[in-house]
Amino acid sequence: MTELRTLLEGRGVRKAVVIDDAFDSVPRPDDLSVEGWPVFFDDLGEAGHRVLTALYPQYEETSPDDLRASQEFIAVLWGNREKLPKIASDPLFRDYEATKENDRKEVDALIAALQKLGLDCKPLGREGGQHAKEADLVFIDLFLGFRQSDDDMARAVRRVGELVEGRGERPPLVVLMSKSSRLMDKRDDFRDRAGLLGSTFRVVSKAELGKAGRLEILLTRLASHYEDAKRVAGFVHAWDSGLDAARRRFIQALRRLDLSDLAQIQSLLLEFEGQKPGEYLLDVADRVLQHEIEADAGTIAAALELNKIDLTRYPAPHLSGSSDFQDLVNRMVYQHAERLRLSEDGGNIQLLFGDVLRWKAKDAAAFGDEVSLVVTPACDLVRSGAERVMLLSGKLESLAPKHWSYRPTPVRTAIVFLPDEGRRWIRWNLKNVRTLSWDELDSLLGERAELKRIGRLREIYAIEIQQMLLADFGRVGRPANMPVSFPVSVSMFYTGTDSKARRLGVPEFESAACYVGRDAKTQAVHHLVLTEQACDAVEQALRSLADADVHESARPSLKTVRDDQGFFARFERGEIEIPHDTGGTKPVRGANNQVCLAIVRGGDLVEGSDLSGDMRKAALTIKVTDIVAEEGE
Repeated sequence: MTELRTLLEGRGVRKAVVIDDAFDSVPRPDDLSVEGWPVFFDDLGEAGHRVLTALYPQYEETSPDDLRASQEFIAVLWGNREKLPKIASDPLFRDYEATKENDRKEVDALIAALQKLGLDCKPLGREGGQHAKEADLVFIDLFLGFRQSDDDMARAVRRVGELVEGRGERPPLVVLMSKSSRLMDKRDDFRDRAGLLGSTFRVVSKAELGKAGRLEILLTRLASHYEDAKRVAGFVHAWDSGLDAARRRFIQALRRLDLSDLAQIQSLLLEFEGQKPGEYLLDVADRVLQHEIEADAGTIAAALELNKIDLTRYPAPHLSGSSDFQDLVNRMVYQHAERLRLSEDGGNIQLLFGDVLRWKAKDAAAFGDEVSLVVTPACDLVRSGAERVMLLSGKLESLAPKHWSYRPTPVRTAIVFLPDEGRRWIRWNLKNVRTLSWDELDSLLGERAELKRIGRLREIYAIEIQQMLLADFGRVGRPANMPVSFPVSVSMFYTGTDSKARRLGVPEFESAACYVGRDAKTQAVHHLVLTEQACDAVEQALRSLADADVHESARPSLKTVRDDQGFFARFERGEIEIPHDTGGTKPVRGANNQVCLAIVRGGDLVEGSDLSGDMRKAALTIKVTDIVAEEGE
């Protein structure tokens, strides 16, 4: 507790706020029982009507429907409910009072726990409060309303949005909580709509918060990485403001182009090149805007700050699932599909360098897996300087973790998104090159419809493949593709006294991920990444496992794992390497080079399977199974 207080103070986390509708002093119209209103009006009696007329002078002239919707009227009822007949007021307020009482117990306990940590913590309901805008730590309920409707969630989103507005470089830490079973389903939507950073955002159920030690673990993780999270926030903020400034400078330069300038460009350059002005000027605009972005000192300074982050200490993902790095890679590699319209005219396609073409399967109506890359130099294409167009042959392949490689061979384009077919990659065959005349291409792309364009590689990626084709030593470097993640399912076993696999008593994990990257020798490495909650569950289950239930040969390993305080941090940092191939097994060693874990990729391992070798000696055997996405996802 003392260490956490010191950590929070050192990170500048001093003010906290807990926002929950349980702290509202007066119920809202939609908080009250719909069925209770008819009873209320029917059972008021003459005395009750006289009391309300005195308390709310417009009572007699206002319709029941308008009274139900009036916040002012409900405030009067709530503040004077002891003066009204209980037979009338109880059915109206009973559910609200009971729910409010239960909810207050939970959030009051949370406030007390935060105050024990030395935080200046205040409770707030659905309305403002200056303290909230100054808070370093915000706990907020997913639904700010008794009915837990979409409107109640929208209210919470707006509330958080108001708190983080103007604090882009130093956003508060935000913890989303709820007792609703929809918390995990709504968390990503909430984060994105509220404009929150993943590194300053956590999600936890109120039931979990009530467990001993859970709040301390959550706050320790948030505070430990807060300085780095602020660096990320600063980078995002710098891009946000820098893009605006770059856009203004770019537009100012672009406005100086006059029709006479365009005419000169057309006359002196484009007529000779055979390129259309729209395509050419968009190329120019791309590069000029990039130049302006690079000129923004704030963006560069924020990027330099990212270099200070010690990424060897990165935490486990706090939300199940992972960022869609594959999508980012796709955006890096390909021009947007809308851009291709600039090289089309009335259905006629003007081929450009880097275009990826897909062939119809032989004797079939559908397009198959054979593709071609246009590698004829760009200048020869735009002015038809080449009599024949050179096409490098390739093949669409299914995308799985084992295919994400950083090795130079086979020559590949790491990813391609195909509408209604999902994600694939392309294997290029440097030994298979064909050339076609313009007439042949026009026919294949036109009336015969045996060929279609499915994308265009950005210049640097197309040039690299072109150079590989011409000569391996002429290869042009490019930014390495980002490591990407693939969903996997995880099963955990220990070795029973009968040498058979026994399931470890942990809840079923919502999801896990296999991250595919490379080592210093460009060899592919696959890492298992679990969420914080999963890491905690595994640690607790192993610590509570009775030695008498474990095979004698695995007990030393189990003791090593329990004694090693840093062992489970390897799960949190995603340092557990897993085999590449189905059926493969990889040991994970701990202190004294002892086998502590055995990682199995797929295979037939189930409850009751015989264990031998490293799996028998390991404290834990983890089976990792790839989840194959359905076509079209």
